Amino acid sequence: MWAVLNFLVVSISRSLFHPLISRSVLVLGVKGRKTGKKYYIPVSYFECSEGRIVCVTDRPNLWWRNLVSVKEIEILFRGKLINVFVKIESENNDLIKAHLSSLCEHSRVDGFFAKVRYKQGKPLEEDLRSAASRMTAIELNIPT
Repeated sequence: MWAVLNFLVVSISRSLFHPLISRSVLVLGVKGRKTGKKYYIPVSYFECSEGRIVCVTDRPNLWWRNLVSVKEIEILFRGKLINVFVKIESENNDLIKAHLSSLCEHSRVDGFFAKVRYKQGKPLEEDLRSAASRMTAIELNIPT
């Protein structure tokens, strides 16, 4: 099921219909370390500031490890293919929690998948802390 959904999201991201999802989803171009094959991974994102984007993924999802040893990747962002600098954080839970909090405030869908509950529209601190211990943060910086 996820393969079909990913294919659809990547296809929409490459089309004239990208505005339907571009406000909350971008596509990472990830090259496999062992295979050298290019994979396209749709992820939710939050733009912290102009040119600085954060995403999170579950640590058990192994694909993010392909990004650990690279400095730059290609992304499909708002209908455009661009190169960005990438930084992975899988150990600093405080930083991951801060990124996750921003993402959850931006999109309740991300909160749902991270198992973060809300009270009065704000993500619960204990859920963010728990979820951060299971997550990896991906920081993307668009060169100026």
